[in-house]
Amino acid sequence: MLVVGGVGGLDFCSMGLRHAARVGRLRASIEVVSWGHGFGRWYRDLSDLEHLDRQAVRVAARVAEFRATRPGEPVFLVGKSGGGGLVVRALERIAVEAVERAVLLAPAISPGYDLSQALKAVRREMVVFTSPLDVIILGAGTRVFGTIDRVRTAGAGLVGFEGPGSDARPDRALAYAKLREVRWRPSMVGDCHLGGHFGTDSPRFLRRHVLPLLVDDEPADETTGAGSSRPSEPPIS
Repeated sequence: MLVVGGVGGLDFCSMGLRHAARVGRLRASIEVVSWGHGFGRWYRDLSDLEHLDRQAVRVAARVAEFRATRPGEPVFLVGKSGGGGLVVRALERIAVEAVERAVLLAPAISPGYDLSQALKAVRREMVVFTSPLDVIILGAGTRVFGTIDRVRTAGAGLVGFEGPGSDARPDRALAYAKLREVRWRPSMVGDCHLGGHFGTDSPRFLRRHVLPLLVDDEPADETTGAGSSRPSEPPIS
């Protein structure tokens, strides 16, 4: 799987996911995407759309390379905060249903961003973790400094993404059927996620709520009894 951290090089999510994967014995390699301008340069990461698009092309090329060299193995993408914007931009450049699942953790993307093109690249679903308590980073922060797609508004990781609407084109409505949002709930406190922006970096939270999404869990074929090509080598991370 490919993991894309947030802006400014504060990559607690990747560290947490690596730890959770070791404890949970996840049979997948984790490849961390280094994409920013350097440690602490969070505003440059947030505001440089041209750089973001260049990095999205790089991630899309990595996915294409993996699929060409290891056909049949699933690809998973995970993006945290501003890294969620990079994941979405990369998905927009990836072939239809080339990615098994995409997971966005507290995405710093505007709620009205059109996900339909990105969702077409996902075979099963895009799962978005949101929290109404993420008011400092995705409330005040994105209203003042803007989201990764350069809109001064509350982030989708705080309020969720807007749906396509009843008058949407059929293809857009079909794409949005692959979007699933998981809202923070008080029971997640037991998984060390208190509702704030960095709660999704908790290894305990990641192990319980995210790791199950990053496995090749295709049900067995009722005719042959065979499962879907569970990889003998770990899928890309």
